[in-house]
Amino acid sequence: MIAVPTSGPRLPATPVAARLEARATRGFAWVLFGGLWAKLLVAVLLSQPTLDAEVDSVYNRLADLLLLGGLFAALVAYADDILRHSPRLMVVVILGLASFLVSEALTGLNLRTAVFEYLKIVTPALLSLVLMRLYARDPALVLQLCRVTLGLVWGLALLALVFLPPSLNRGGEKFWPVYFASLHTASYLMVVCAALSLYLFEAGQLGRRLLIGLVACSCVLIFYGWGVRTSMVAALAFGLVYLGQRNRMLPLAVLLAVAFGLALGLVPLLLGIVHLPTWEEMVEVSSGRVSMWLQKATILADSNLAEWLFGHGEGSDWIVSEVWWWSAKDSHNDFIRLLNQQGLVGLGLVLAMLVTWAGVFPPGVAAPLLTALAASTAFSNGIMFRPQASLVMPLALVAATAAWQRSPLREAGR
Repeated sequence: MIAVPTSGPRLPATPVAARLEARATRGFAWVLFGGLWAKLLVAVLLSQPTLDAEVDSVYNRLADLLLLGGLFAALVAYADDILRHSPRLMVVVILGLASFLVSEALTGLNLRTAVFEYLKIVTPALLSLVLMRLYARDPALVLQLCRVTLGLVWGLALLALVFLPPSLNRGGEKFWPVYFASLHTASYLMVVCAALSLYLFEAGQLGRRLLIGLVACSCVLIFYGWGVRTSMVAALAFGLVYLGQRNRMLPLAVLLAVAFGLALGLVPLLLGIVHLPTWEEMVEVSSGRVSMWLQKATILADSNLAEWLFGHGEGSDWIVSEVWWWSAKDSHNDFIRLLNQQGLVGLGLVLAMLVTWAGVFPPGVAAPLLTALAASTAFSNGIMFRPQASLVMPLALVAATAAWQRSPLREAGR
């Protein structure tokens, strides 16, 4: 049975100790959310430079320092609680860092870049640990700050739609303007915020009309205005798992629909009246992905045992291909990227981190969002490596926990 953060059977605190603990809780909450808000506010500088690249980067790093400084201070302050509730996640995080460092020691010694990329992966999980401890002590404050964050994201998104120039994607095709770093990042962030809206509603923190409006606007942006296919896949993955948890017949219905569709496709195939796509057409439809994945398979096939175990080092996944000939590109699949750069050990520990991260929450609570993360990661540089989106995920997971505590599904989950 997974422990849900509660105040627990603590000894009665003295009035002075209780006041100090309450102040510490509020202080950590405001610092962490303040760092997150700063990260969101400066995101526009990453896509719409206003000063110069170096100064813009400084503002982003200052936001990182505020968030990470508050996070590590909170990890130390609540170390006893965290190790009591989630020791395995901390062990996996430490082992993962060691694996990344060993990979660099054996290859290119890009230690700074490796640590930076690893922090992208594990910071949301560590932030979840702290937020769950803060939620156990002051749930009203944490949920209130989650609502403020949701309002901030939507405010900045609307600001961009009204005042910023259209974003340009490949081929010069115009999409609706974005505030958050890039078209893909903004789209992933909106998927996570739609989930946050849903869980805040279920936790009694949002009204039904507001929820419907936010989700409807999110769908318009994701599926029409921004046109990022991998974020559509993430949104659909979240929706299917979320609905499947509430309707036991849905997974069977989806399986039958897929089987029926494949059967219908098989009939014209057997009759020889269907057009099988050529390799060039498959490459075009996948925006070059299948060609890149084949090249990475060739690289891995030629690797020795040490390279299979610990990878080729940070940055090795970026290559110039026949399809993307104008500049170096990575795999557009972060699992393949991790396998190529960090080897089986590094990839395995990242996957273990995702599994143990899910275990921080009640049974099934993290499944929809982590499925969306995995789906985006499998087809692109997904949520895992987009800090503006991944750092909002812990908020949605805490809100999902609050919703679970109010739900009749709670008893069934136990």
